[in-house]
Formats: sequence, C-alpha cells, structure tokens
Amino acid sequence: MRTVKKMASAATIAVFLLCCFITASTGSQADCDVYAATGSSFTVRLKHVLKDSDSLRWFKNENLIFHRRSKKVIIGKNDDVDSTGSLKLTQLTKNNTGRYAPQIHRADGTSAGDLPSVRLCVLDRVQKPNVTMTCTDKGHVNFTCSVGQNEKITWFMDDEALEEKEKTLTREIKDVLKARFSCNVSNSVSSEISLPVQQNCYATLQKPHVTVNCTGDSEVTFTCAVSQKDNYVEFKWFNKENKQQESGETLTKKTKDVVNTRFFCNVSNPISYHISDPAVQNCFKPSFPTELLGISIWVFIGGGAGLLILVIVTATVCCVRARRKRRI
Repeated sequence: MRTVKKMASAATIAVFLLCCFITASTGSQADCDVYAATGSSFTVRLKHVLKDSDSLRWFKNENLIFHRRSKKVIIGKNDDVDSTGSLKLTQLTKNNTGRYAPQIHRADGTSAGDLPSVRLCVLDRVQKPNVTMTCTDKGHVNFTCSVGQNEKITWFMDDEALEEKEKTLTREIKDVLKARFSCNVSNSVSSEISLPVQQNCYATLQKPHVTVNCTGDSEVTFTCAVSQKDNYVEFKWFNKENKQQESGETLTKKTKDVVNTRFFCNVSNPISYHISDPAVQNCFKPSFPTELLGISIWVFIGGGAGLLILVIVTATVCCVRARRKRRI
C-alpha cells in the first residue's frame, strides 16, 4: 500500500510540474501589459509627482536597477530616467522582458505607497513570409506560409481575407486557376505580408502535332505529341467529319479502314486547349486511287457513268427522230 501511495504521489507531482511548465511557457506573453520590438525604445511611466527630496528606486523583477536619492544617482546613470522620473529603456533586447516597478520614499523615510508596475515583453519583428505551392495528385494545390513560432496567420485570396488560419491552405485547382494567394504574419509588435502566388499545376498548352507509326501494312498508330504535358492533359481524337473517335494519347486503326481518313487530336486542360493539323496514314497506298483532288474517286466514276448514259439516251432520241423524218 505504501508503494502504491508513493507512486500515486509521484505521479501527482509529475502532473503538477508539467502543468506549471505549460503555464509558464504559454502564459509568459499572455501576462504582458505592453509589448515592444527588439531594437526599439520604451519608457516606463512613473505615475507619481516626484519631488527633488524624494528617493526613487526602479526594480526589474526583484532586481534594483536604478536608485537616486535627493538628485544623487547611487545605482545606474542620470540618463536612465527622464525629468519626471520615468524609466527610459533603449535598444531593447529580449533580456529587457520583465516587470518594472518603482518605489518612492519621502525625505522623512515614509513610502509613497504601492505604485503601478508594468510587465514589458520584448519580441522580434516578424520576417517577411514566403508562400510555397505544391500540386497534389488528386487535383488539389497546397499553399504553405513560412511562419515563426507564436505568429498569427491571415490568408488572402485576390486581396480578400479568408477564414483559414493554418500554416497550409488547400484548394481544388479547378477553383483557383488564376487566383492570387498571399499570407500575412503578425505578432504584437509587427506584421508582414508575402508576395502573391498563383498555382502553376496547369500549364498553358501549345499546339500539338500528330506522328504516324505503321505496324506493317495492317495497322497504323497516330500519336498526339505536346511539348508541355502535365498530369491533367486530356487527349481526344476526331476524324474529318468532326466525329469523336477515341480518347487517349494514341489512336490505333486498321489501315484498310482509314486509307484516306484525316485525323485530328485535341489536347486540353482547365485553362487552355489546342487542335492539331490533320494527319493521314502513309502505311498503305492502294494501286487504284480512292480520291482525286480530295474528292472520292467514286464521285467521278458515278458522274462519268451518268454523263455516258445521258449521251446514249440523247443519241438514241436523235436517231429515232431522224428515221421518222425520212419516212415522212
């Protein structure tokens, strides 16, 4: 039982010390009365009308840092206080953080009473932040703000403040194609805003071109080539009638089915698109042409046959009329 009690007591003490540490580490700035930036100056006001015969003392925490009695400086320098007895602090560093309290005694040795003290916290000015951008493989983009400890973040999209306060901001790429993001970081003594950043997960596409590869004379493969290809490019194939054939970077067909068919490829992403020049297979050339001047040869054959029939009919009619005239 004694062992259990000792263990419980030790655990209680450990929890208590942990709580004290957390309170000391998180509450140091929360208890400040006033903030000042490193390198700046600050005057701790003396809220009392000082007489020449008074004895003035200034304490930082529990340490006496200035003492003057009847205009004679005993500890410190004359320049440490102004004409009202207020304490002047210059070229502040974080070591100047602490509680400053005055004490005044009259010539007869009586105290002027408890005078207001001030807890001063000295902080570094924030650095200008930088926003970095990362594209994810799920159609999202992350914007990350470089920020120091205990600094507050405010995000802006196109100069309008957002609700998010975290270090990283996530958006769907399609929703922020041309939006500008910046972050403002601040503490109690300063603030800085980053330069704006835009997503570049989607590239502006260039006009593609089509290459033709033959597999013997039986199949032909058309490949759509684009100089700037990202994970979000879509490929679509069309024939000369503007009918969509397939999707994908390549298109494979039987050569005999597409002897003179022209194919185009369309490349697109959410911010741009382009269409290639037409491409025709060059793997197989029939001995009998199927087109003439870009027109199907059967049009010419059909037209010629129709003209021949018209000539025959006309000649027949003329012969019949000529015979009738002779009989008359």
